[in-house]
Amino acid sequence: MNDILSVSELNNYITGLIDADKFLRNFWLQGEITGFKYYRQSGHMYFTIKDEETAISCVMFKSRVRGLDFMPEDGMEVLLRGYVSVFARQGKYQVYVEEMQPYGLGGLFLYLKQLKEKLDAKGYFEAARKKPVGGASRVGIVTSQDGAAVRDILRVIHQRNRGTEVIIVHSAVQGPEAPAEIAAGVRLLNEYQAVDVIIVGRGGGSFEDLMAFNTEVVVKAIYESNIPVISAVGHEVDFSLADLAADMRAATPTQAAQLAVSDVQTLENKLAGLNRRLGRAADRILTNKNQILDHLLMSSVWRQPQSLLEKREQVLNDLARRMDRSMNDILKDRTTRLAMAASGLDARSPAKILERGYAIVRRQGKIIRDPDEIESGDKLNIQLLNSAIEVQVLGKGKVYGQR
Repeated sequence: MNDILSVSELNNYITGLIDADKFLRNFWLQGEITGFKYYRQSGHMYFTIKDEETAISCVMFKSRVRGLDFMPEDGMEVLLRGYVSVFARQGKYQVYVEEMQPYGLGGLFLYLKQLKEKLDAKGYFEAARKKPVGGASRVGIVTSQDGAAVRDILRVIHQRNRGTEVIIVHSAVQGPEAPAEIAAGVRLLNEYQAVDVIIVGRGGGSFEDLMAFNTEVVVKAIYESNIPVISAVGHEVDFSLADLAADMRAATPTQAAQLAVSDVQTLENKLAGLNRRLGRAADRILTNKNQILDHLLMSSVWRQPQSLLEKREQVLNDLARRMDRSMNDILKDRTTRLAMAASGLDARSPAKILERGYAIVRRQGKIIRDPDEIESGDKLNIQLLNSAIEVQVLGKGKVYGQR
């Protein structure tokens, strides 16, 4: 009779068989996501991966979810790496996902859309932080040293300004290693601070070939660069997240070189034109000043300078005569007024009053102005014009009709 197994024993037996299979311990699986669920509290993801005929359950635990740079969703075509094991409680096998990435154009476009929104939220694409670009004398280039892009850049720089210094930092521009190498090249040039501008790019390629420039590590390195960065990825129709983070986007590597380095010949031609304009302006000013000088030299001042002195002398003499007349008039007026004032004072002097027959009466040296000031028997001194007499009051009375 066959042995009777418990359910647990059977599941454990199957688990052992699967776990012993080396192929099932590490493999890549391609398919479309369906039934996607993300539990934010636990951080785990559960979904089914399917193709046209079959499907299999998958789980991706929180520790692996942290490594994702996109958010999976139903209908996305993905490529995942994992292993198969049995979930003993339900007795079913499922894929335990270790890593996952978009697969195919649809998945890549969705990945880029989500990554762009994420980086935009971090401020990596802000226009306000863009640095000015142009007129560099030292250029750093981060690209493949074997690609056509670097040759185009060097050729244009050489044509525009032979004196430009160039530092090339070699990096892969596609493949798994490319993002880290490109970012490292940008950081290296910033560390040494030996260039005025950095050109990051490559020549044309497929959408998948350009994906290195659509990674967070490259965008972050460009954003954190203290040196202005020009992105030059692919052709004019190609667009990458690196273009959004860069201080300036060039449609091609050739245009990047044109934006970075000034054309010396153009500058020399412009300078020559400015010199010609300056010379013409100086000639016009000099001609104008010469005309003014000729006009002045033709005036009577320069032809007969003595006439100017004579005119000024005549004006001065006229002013002197007018001043003399004015001073004489003032002196006569002041003399007349002084004579009249002296005459008035003389008419009011005591001597003139005495000449007219008046006398000055004093008692004890004090002038008497009112009869009430004296009494009978008072001795008085009467001053006449040329003499004085002493008298004694015998009596007093009022004289009516006189004042």
